[in-house]
Amino acid sequence: MMKKRFQLEWLWVLLIAITLFNTFLGEQFSSTALVSVLVAISVMYKGIIVIDHFMELKYANKHLRWLMRWYFIIFPSLVIATIFF
Repeated sequence: MMKKRFQLEWLWVLLIAITLFNTFLGEQFSSTALVSVLVAISVMYKGIIVIDHFMELKYANKHLRWLMRWYFIIFPSLVIATIFF
């Protein structure tokens, strides 16, 4: 139990660090296409972390888990696709 608690704390710190990194990217770079792609990819990664560890769907019904994962794969992918049009 204690090990899982510390794992969640480290994952939470990782999510905060990724968010701060995305903020840094948005403030420092003028290439909106590159920043948008990087932020969309990080949203995918962060979504999968939240689904697996904080919503505890890692060991839940595989159909429910994959439905949630596809949500965080499809919508950021659509954002990336709209950058090029």
